[in-house]
Amino acid sequence: MESSLDKKRMTVEVDRLSNLSDELIHKILSFISIKQAIETSAFSSRWRYIWTSMPYLNLASEDSPRLSELQLGKFSEFVTHVLSNRNDQIEVSSVTLTFRGEFNNAIFERSLNYAFSHNVEQLNITCLAGTKSDFPVSLFRSPSLKHLTLTGDYYRPSITTTPSWELPALATLNLDCVTLCDDNTDKSAGLFYNCENLKNLTLKKCRLRGLNGFNICHPGLSSLTLLEGCKGVNVVTPQLKNLTINNCRKIHVISAPNLSSLRYRDHHGYFHDYLFVDDDDYEDDCSYKDDPLQLSMEPLNLEKVDICIYRFFEYKKYTCKIVCLLQQLHSVKFLTLNLELVKLLASVELISHQPSPFVNLKNLKIYPSNVLGPKATMSTEVKNYLLDRSPGATLTVVSHEEVRAVMNVTSARNLMNELHVLLDEWKENSGTNKDHMKQDTTPIATHMAIVHEQGKVEDHRVHLDTKMKLHFGERVAHIKSYWEDTNEQFQKGYKNACRTTSLLQKIEEVLTKLPTSCQPKLQARFSSLCAEADTIMDSVTDRMMIQFDKKPSRSNVFFHEFATSYHPTS
Repeated sequence: MESSLDKKRMTVEVDRLSNLSDELIHKILSFISIKQAIETSAFSSRWRYIWTSMPYLNLASEDSPRLSELQLGKFSEFVTHVLSNRNDQIEVSSVTLTFRGEFNNAIFERSLNYAFSHNVEQLNITCLAGTKSDFPVSLFRSPSLKHLTLTGDYYRPSITTTPSWELPALATLNLDCVTLCDDNTDKSAGLFYNCENLKNLTLKKCRLRGLNGFNICHPGLSSLTLLEGCKGVNVVTPQLKNLTINNCRKIHVISAPNLSSLRYRDHHGYFHDYLFVDDDDYEDDCSYKDDPLQLSMEPLNLEKVDICIYRFFEYKKYTCKIVCLLQQLHSVKFLTLNLELVKLLASVELISHQPSPFVNLKNLKIYPSNVLGPKATMSTEVKNYLLDRSPGATLTVVSHEEVRAVMNVTSARNLMNELHVLLDEWKENSGTNKDHMKQDTTPIATHMAIVHEQGKVEDHRVHLDTKMKLHFGERVAHIKSYWEDTNEQFQKGYKNACRTTSLLQKIEEVLTKLPTSCQPKLQARFSSLCAEADTIMDSVTDRMMIQFDKKPSRSNVFFHEFATSYHPTS
C-alpha cells in the first residue's frame, strides 16, 4: 500500500513540475549535472527534450584520480552526445567543466569552442588531482564571457596559463591554485591587460612562473582580493574601491587613491615563519617580515579598515612599518584592529612621538584574534594614539569570552544542520529498505508451494529431480544474496548510528560552553533533534531485529522442506 502511495505522490510532484515554464525547469535542472538532467527525460513526453534547450551545461568526468582509457572514451562519447543533441539554436549562458583524473585536451577544447560559439557568459573550470594541463591562450577568446573561474589542485599544480586572454567583456575573474606565466614583453602593462572591463579580481594560492611578482595595473578594477600565497604584488588601480589581502608574503605596494574599504590579514609571523624559518636566519632572510602592506598614495575616501596582524615574535622594525601604515589612514571612519596588534603597538616608543592620525573616526573596534591566547589590555598610551583626534568616536572592546561565545553558537548551529541532514537521509534510506524487505518476503512461500505441488506427482520423479536441483541452486543464491543485503543494511545502520551519536555528543559539549542567554533556542532545537534521532534509531533497530529474526527461520524452513520433499531416484 505504501509503495503505491509513494508512486502516486511522485507522479503528483512530477506533474506539478511539468506545469512550470521551461525557464523555471531549466533553472531547477541547473543545480544538477547534465547527466542527471538527461535522466529526467524518462518522466514523461513533456520532459523528453527539456534538457536539449537548457542554457546551462554542467559536464563532469567520473570522480576517480585515475581514469582508464575506457572511462575517458565513455566520457568523451557522452560529451559528444550532449553537444550533438543539444538544440543548437539556444545560446549557452553558463558552462561548468570538472575534470578529475587524466585530462583530455580534445574534450576540453571542444567544450570550450562550443561554449564560446554559443555566447557563453559564465564559465567555471575545475581540474583536480591527476590532471595537468597548459591552457593555450587561443582557447580564451570570447567577446561574450563575463565571469570566469579557474580552480586547480594546490598540492599537484594542474592549471598553467598566461593571463593575456582576449576577453573584452570579462567583469569577474576568480583564480584558485593556478600557475601564471607572463608572456607579455611590456612588463609595465601588468597582468590581465586584455580584460579591459574587469571589475572584480580574486587570486587565491596562485603560483608564478617566470615572474618576480604580480603587476596589476588596471584602470577600471574596483575590487581586488589576494588570498594565501600571492608573493609580492604591485597594484596600480585608480578606481579600486575594495581591497582584501589575507596571508600573502613579501611586499605589497598599492596605489589606489579612491580606496574605500581595506581588509588586511597577516598571520605568517605566527604559523608560517615560526614553522619554516630558522631563528638565526629569520631577520636576514625573510624580507616580508619587515614589509607589510604599503600604500604608495594616501587614500582620500577611506571608510572602513580592518587590520588583523598576529606575530609569534615581536620585531620592532616590522611594528614601526605598521605604525607608518596607520599614519596613512587619516580619513578612515570605521577602524577594526585585533587586540594582539594593539599589544604590539605598545611595544614601540614610536607612537608616543606621533600624533593620532585618525581625524574622522566614528567607531573603533578592538577584538582578540586568538581566543585561546593570554588576555591583553589596551594601554592608555595606545588608546590616546588611536582616539585623541576623534573624541566623539565610539570604542568597542570585544572580550575573549564574547568571541568564544559567538564561535560556539556558530559551531552548534553548523553541527545541528549537519545532524538534520543526516537524519533526513537516514529516514529516506530506511524507508527504501523497508519497501525492499516487503518485496523480498514472497519468494520462499512461492517456491515452496511449487515444491509441494511437484512432490505430489510421482510419475514425474526424474523431472522433479532436475527441477529440484535447479531450484536448490537458485534458493542458495537467493539466501546468500539476502544475507549479504542484511549485512549491508546493518553496516549502513551502524555507521549512521555512530555518526549520529558522535554529533549529539559534540553538540551537547558545545552547548555547555554557551552563555545562559544563548542557550534556550539552541537547547530547544537540540532536544527536538534528540527526539527525532531516538525515534529513527528505535525504528531502524526494531526493523533490523524483525528482519534478523525472520531470516534464520526462513532459511531453516526452506532446507527442512527441501530435505523432506526431495527424494532422488535410485
